[in-house]
Amino acid sequence: NILLGWSMTQIAEAAGYEVIKTKVINDRGIAICKSMLAWQKYGESKTPDSESIKGDHFVGDYYVSFEKKFQAEYNEWKQSQSGIDTYKKEQKDNEESDIFYKRYKNSYFNNHSAIGQEARKMLLDWENGDANTIALWKKMNGWVYDGFNVTYKQLGVDFDDIVYESDTYLLGKDLVEEGLKSGVFYKKDDSSVWVDLEDEGMDHKLVLRSDGTSVYMTQDLGTAQVRFQKYGFDNMAYVVGDEQDYHFQVLFKILKKLGEPYSENLYHLSYGMVDLTTGKMKSREGTVVDADNIMEEVIETAKESAEERGGLEGVDDNEKLSIYSKVGLAALKYFILKINPRKRMTYNPTESMDMQGTTGPYIQNAYVRIQSIMRRVEGEFSVDDYSGPIEDQEKDLIAALQVYPELIKEAMNKYDPSIIANYSYTLAKSYHKYYHDYRILTAETEEIKAFRLSLSTAVAKVLQKGMRLLGIEMPDYM
Repeated sequence: NILLGWSMTQIAEAAGYEVIKTKVINDRGIAICKSMLAWQKYGESKTPDSESIKGDHFVGDYYVSFEKKFQAEYNEWKQSQSGIDTYKKEQKDNEESDIFYKRYKNSYFNNHSAIGQEARKMLLDWENGDANTIALWKKMNGWVYDGFNVTYKQLGVDFDDIVYESDTYLLGKDLVEEGLKSGVFYKKDDSSVWVDLEDEGMDHKLVLRSDGTSVYMTQDLGTAQVRFQKYGFDNMAYVVGDEQDYHFQVLFKILKKLGEPYSENLYHLSYGMVDLTTGKMKSREGTVVDADNIMEEVIETAKESAEERGGLEGVDDNEKLSIYSKVGLAALKYFILKINPRKRMTYNPTESMDMQGTTGPYIQNAYVRIQSIMRRVEGEFSVDDYSGPIEDQEKDLIAALQVYPELIKEAMNKYDPSIIANYSYTLAKSYHKYYHDYRILTAETEEIKAFRLSLSTAVAKVLQKGMRLLGIEMPDYM
């Protein structure tokens, strides 16, 4: 998500847009209370500092602790008479088992679970402004944000505007009220509010619960309106996984029915999930591989690879660390972004570091080769009036350089960084072959040498620009 979103902001800026980078943090709700309750019950006053654990990891561990306690309690209840009776009552004929078991488990959490009731009470206390609950919430969320900021810094990303759900979860109610008056929405007998989208090939969608509380759709309606009022944007893109495709189709249709002036200028940049070679990631089971762990792994792999190959002799230790980080993060970012975002993919850390494959380090190596050449150049060179021969490979490189600006526009229009990623690889591959086939510093004449140096410099600049659009930095040495 963050790599795709960041890359699109860079592409949009290169295409001439003024870009505002914003995100929503889900900082409230039952999931947050699960972590809070688990720390309160089992944390023994430990802190990220006392345990030397990054803040977001620390809080996440307590979310997993809660789920483990809940699962143990749930498994015991399933074997009890109450669980057996509930099973018989709730299951319907020919019902799909995965749907049933999800509802069966939710029913237990909401109506029977002791630890579930404690978490729900904590959520009510938060919504009622209980001072102790709010203080705990602020403290633990603060730990999470500190951890997030460390990750953002290492990834090289930042945001212009951060929106917290605790500030937006009441938004949208005025829009619902307006929609009721205009006939866009209708109210059921239980006072819940809905929208009929059957004429759009969809179904009926809840926009306000019977007790008057918001659902995610309510919040998103309000957030979109507030953003337009604040920024007056021409286009707004939501970078959210494809499991929310239907949600955004409904959101955009509702905003259009409400006559919001920006409703035609919204885009859902939907992306497929990223699996690991070890399988799917599940936060409740604690099997998530955190971004920090992946970054640490690829940077360490880059270090090991560099030490094995050599070539950094004479480079000071701080510069070496910077190179390892640039190469490792290039491997990670490029591997993710080279795939069309709508496709599901499997991330393979080892494959991402292959110096001969379709990888970030392979492209970086082409740039580094050119920097190595330039360090050996003596004096100035110019090709203003070049009249010498131009080889077929050189013509191909020149042609490739000329299409780069158009590819930026295409990547923007299609919301697809893989266009830039694959172009950069093709350009790097062409240059690697050119470097192998033709002499540059020892070219046949000084005029040809100057031309080839100029061409190499132009390739390096475009490679650097293209990779920057993917959030990737180029090292001078590898």
